Amino acid sequence: MLTRVRLFAAALAVALLPAAGIQAQTAPQAQDSMRQAQDTLQVSLLTCGPGTEVYELFGHTALRVRQPGPGGFDYVFNYGMFDFNAPAFVWRFTKGETDYCLGVNDFHSFLLNYAVRESRVDEQILNLTPGQSRALLDALLENALPENRVYRYNFLFDNCATRPRNMVEAALGGRVRYHEPEGELPTFRREIDRYAERCPWLIFGIDLALGSALDRPMTYREQMFGPEVLKEAFAGAEIQLTPDSASVPLVSRTEVLYDPENPALPGITPFYLTPLFVAWVLAAVVAAVSVYDMRRRRCSRVFDTVLFTAYGLGGVVVFFLMFVSVHPATWPNYSAFWLHPLWLVAALFIWFKSLKNSVRYYHFANFAGLLVFMALWPWIPQQFNAAFIPLVLVLMMRSLTYLWVAHAQRAELNGYEK
Repeated sequence: MLTRVRLFAAALAVALLPAAGIQAQTAPQAQDSMRQAQDTLQVSLLTCGPGTEVYELFGHTALRVRQPGPGGFDYVFNYGMFDFNAPAFVWRFTKGETDYCLGVNDFHSFLLNYAVRESRVDEQILNLTPGQSRALLDALLENALPENRVYRYNFLFDNCATRPRNMVEAALGGRVRYHEPEGELPTFRREIDRYAERCPWLIFGIDLALGSALDRPMTYREQMFGPEVLKEAFAGAEIQLTPDSASVPLVSRTEVLYDPENPALPGITPFYLTPLFVAWVLAAVVAAVSVYDMRRRRCSRVFDTVLFTAYGLGGVVVFFLMFVSVHPATWPNYSAFWLHPLWLVAALFIWFKSLKNSVRYYHFANFAGLLVFMALWPWIPQQFNAAFIPLVLVLMMRSLTYLWVAHAQRAELNGYEK
């Protein structure tokens, strides 16, 4: 176990070296030295616990390849590397065209990064023969070449956990057998919620962005997109050498490389800052404005312009994810029935008297549609965030207000004409 003094000293040394430079220098050196190794290799799966940042909540997985003895080496093959400085990174990330790559790191530097952030690190030493270890190393080195190292990252189906699993399975010729848990497995959405339970705004964003495809039960293999589940799967997995032979455990032994006294966890969001509470506060404000508008028989157009624009911009994001991006599970998304770009049109039309009838027809259709949507809520094949309820009610209240005010104004006008 690393002491606090050693951690501080090592952290200071690593902080003085640019991460990109370490990776660029390590990969060629690793390939030269590892190809020359003759002794038995030790290959293990590293599972790193979560951190406090959003992108650290799910933990991490990597493969460690170690050559003990003088002249040996100790490197980590890490499929979780990406470059913020890549051309159009933000746009490509938003669109779902995110390119990750395989990086090769010194083991002690890798371990230090997780020890400094107080994340647990477990090592599962794989029960491989020398030939299987060599085959896996050769495959990893081939994968680490500049022309092969980049891959199209997919959060659910092709990530830093599934890649190491697939490499191990390929080296073993597909003879790995997992013991699947009994009972129905959770949906993708519930599994993500389990990892992000301390981050309600992240859960809110995921529920808004990802549609009904996230609500089917997972297979056990799909559940291994999470590093912790992959670790448990490896712990119980076996290698079936031949159809008639006895199987052997995939993991020969497990070691805890770093176990923090106070594991890194994100802070708990106060209830008054959660999406549900904020949404109900907004609904209360909108209800008060709606009552005020009904009494004076006039709608607050400035208020509605801001409100409808916010909803419209949210709708643009939802429609972009559905029809433009290649992110998984964004289509179909039934939240598009209430969060859509047409709210931008509504925000504009309310300023033109000549379009008063069009605005009234729009709000009539919107109120009727949302009423049906709320009635069918339990039967729609998509799990909605609880905060969506007050957000939908906000739109219904404003549409009802417009219809009420229009009716009151017509009644008043008819009274004057008589």
